[in-house]
Amino acid sequence: MCPNDNPAGRPPHLPKRLDSLFDSEAGSDVTFLVGPEPETWRFPGHRTILSEANPVFRAMLQGPLADSGPTVAIDDVDGKAFDLLLRFLYREDVVLGSIPTALATLYAAYKYLCAGLVRTCVLYLNDHLNTQNVLQVYQHVRVYCSHHQTRDLGLWIASAPPAPEDSISTSYSVGVDKDPNDNLDTMSCLCSSLLHNCLHFIDTKADQVLADESVEDLTADALRDIALRDSLAVSSESVLFTALERWCNRECKRGQLQLSPESRRAVLGYDLLFSPRYLLMSAHQFLSGPMQSGLLDQAETAALMAHILNSPIKPSAPSLSPETIERLRTPRRKPFSTPINLSSTKCKKDKKDASKKTKTMKKQKKVKCKQDKPESPSKKCSGSCFLEHLCRVLSCVFD
Repeated sequence: MCPNDNPAGRPPHLPKRLDSLFDSEAGSDVTFLVGPEPETWRFPGHRTILSEANPVFRAMLQGPLADSGPTVAIDDVDGKAFDLLLRFLYREDVVLGSIPTALATLYAAYKYLCAGLVRTCVLYLNDHLNTQNVLQVYQHVRVYCSHHQTRDLGLWIASAPPAPEDSISTSYSVGVDKDPNDNLDTMSCLCSSLLHNCLHFIDTKADQVLADESVEDLTADALRDIALRDSLAVSSESVLFTALERWCNRECKRGQLQLSPESRRAVLGYDLLFSPRYLLMSAHQFLSGPMQSGLLDQAETAALMAHILNSPIKPSAPSLSPETIERLRTPRRKPFSTPINLSSTKCKKDKKDASKKTKTMKKQKKVKCKQDKPESPSKKCSGSCFLEHLCRVLSCVFD
């Protein structure tokens, strides 16, 4: 029931329970039109509830530049994702059912600074990674990561022990954020951790991931970051080259370019073209793959083949510097990192707090050691007593 439907002089009828206001026209004083035409969704909302629950809605609905009109248009958010965003802010259960929905909801949560909903989406995405969707998740999440903006992923550390299995929720839903001011730090940490897990998954299952057609939908930057990884555990460099060849053909078609060697080399760029470690290929692999593709010019083909065959006469190519040749013959290392347990991860702003605690503990140990020393050096001591004091001193020194 809308306020205007009430008899004159009576306040609008509002349900007593807060969570029952979701999807309710009762007391609604703002309407959201979400998504581009013709996929626009309509949502009733309550200014007071949304402003109290979220700082972005507070600025949108009650700030100095707020639109006081009855309708607010939001063009860049998916309707289903906005529905889940409102569910979260009205303290309803949020249940994610697919990777596309989780990614769209993550965008909405990030835009509206809902760290709790970001955690919900990140947990779902992390638990549902597979060889068919990991590249889609990776490309989407890397946009939000400070690792690709202004901060280094190394500043974030996991600070909690693994949580008991029975304490981890499988519904992927948490409460409304208690501290909106910490949202940016929390969201950056969560997304950086998920990015780490995506890259670890790609590294360890490189053959299957690069064989999937989703590799053809990556941006050049996203593909470059993967192809240049030292820890990319491909069974053969031919696997990577084949994926790059498929990607550049698709990219030429998307850009309406001719499928000529010049166009394909241009869309790849130098870094991607020489990301496969050609000198780790066998002669047969090089002949049947890179040499037949036309992506390498004659000078490059001749120089690389001479290195593969250990020919005493090694023709040179202007594009192949000694540094490049050295990199192309260096084997990739095995992935040494491990996935981050996101279900039990707490984000800290930096490592200074941990180092301060360590220094404090060391100081306390030294003070304790001093207190344990004998009060009078003239006091007689047995052999066992002397050994005891010697052990204490050595303990203090090595601490």
